[in-house]
Amino acid sequence: MDEKKIKKILEEKLSSLDEKELKKLKKYLQEEKVSRREKIRRLKELIEKGEYNVPPEKVAEKILEFLKRK
Repeated sequence: MDEKKIKKILEEKLSSLDEKELKKLKKYLQEEKVSRREKIRRLKELIEKGEYNVPPEKVAEKILEFLKRK
């Protein structure tokens, strides 16, 4: 799906939300933002300590998944 279609769908869905739903969505997005920042902070810390290890099998799987989508 291209970016224009996604934008159009989002605009349609968001315009149908009432105030309560919009507040709920805003709260969720804020919490998600904080959660992502914390995850990034933890990952950076592990990388700096040399304790972050990714199994090579997982890397290979993700590369193959990516190439299949192209």
